Amino acid sequence: MADVVLKSVQKSFGKAKIIHGVDLGIRDGEFVVFVGPSGCGKSTLLRLIAGLEDITAGDLFIGGERVNDLAPARRGIAMVFQSYALYPHMNVYDNMAFGLELAKSSKGEIDRKVREAARMLQIEALLDRKPKQLSGGQRQRVAIGRAIVRDPKVFLFDEPLSNLDAALRVQTRIEIAKLHTDTRATMIYVTHDQVEAMTLADRIVVLNAGRIEQVGTPLDLYHRPANLFVAGFIGSPQMNFIECKVAGVGPDEVLVSLPSGGTLSVPVLPDGVQTGEAVTLGIRPDHVRVSPRGSVGGRVELVEELGENHLLYVDAGQGRRLTVREPGDARHEVGSTVSLDLAREFCHLFRRSGEALPSRAGTASPAPSSPDLASSAA
Repeated sequence: MADVVLKSVQKSFGKAKIIHGVDLGIRDGEFVVFVGPSGCGKSTLLRLIAGLEDITAGDLFIGGERVNDLAPARRGIAMVFQSYALYPHMNVYDNMAFGLELAKSSKGEIDRKVREAARMLQIEALLDRKPKQLSGGQRQRVAIGRAIVRDPKVFLFDEPLSNLDAALRVQTRIEIAKLHTDTRATMIYVTHDQVEAMTLADRIVVLNAGRIEQVGTPLDLYHRPANLFVAGFIGSPQMNFIECKVAGVGPDEVLVSLPSGGTLSVPVLPDGVQTGEAVTLGIRPDHVRVSPRGSVGGRVELVEELGENHLLYVDAGQGRRLTVREPGDARHEVGSTVSLDLAREFCHLFRRSGEALPSRAGTASPAPSSPDLASSAA
């Protein structure tokens, strides 16, 4: 297997710059997920690694070798696409064997690899079937098997589960996670689904408009977002945001004035913030509770019953809507008035620029580049 290093990688289509100088190091055997909104460049970045698009500027290394000018077939990668791209006239066995046949592998080696991959993906009973006889989940497993038999240095996945229904997505996600555990291969995975990202990734790369906003473990990004964009993008339901003013500054806390008239002391390092400065307070729905001692009031607009818990959507006035996750046995009526308590220890503060103030427990995740990998590839 191999590490993957991008150094100042750029991609332009004509005058339109899509990828803006990305620096990123992916370790050997690591599972890294690219996430971001539509049009952020995550699939383009994956295609640059695959060699399906030419790099406009910068360098790409796989296993320490600069591969900018290498054809996709010589990069040691295998890619699983959103569409299954199976040959309809071939059965499952032949679809999986086709790439090995082109590579002039022996019949014995082809048979061993195909049957081993089929066993790993639990599709041994399907080897004689044509693609039209398979379900969507089975077709996707065949496409993954076709990648496995090539024994690549790096697996690339471009939204492979987006065409599956909810139950199959969960099942196939488990199979991909198990595949990584079994092979310990380097894997790069593109998705817009946060559940996939949070459950599969060793590290997540959050992209926005062709730039990396933050790189970190799923819990790093969830608990220590580097900025407003990451805070709002990671987590479902989305983090609540409240515009505030700084009312006072201590050595390891910032006192903010809430729009409702109260104040809240947030345990973050001031880092140069000034009294009177506009800041944004962020708090996740899990850390807001309905309480008679609450500092923010509002009217319940909607209740989403989810069984083990439910979500309240509360109109807090002045166009602000707050989301609250309440236990499933709590009862609230639409139109009722509630007071909300914000758990100060879970609050985040963001400057007007969007940058997060560091928490007392430590700063946000490090910059997205990995100097140790970048230097080893030079």
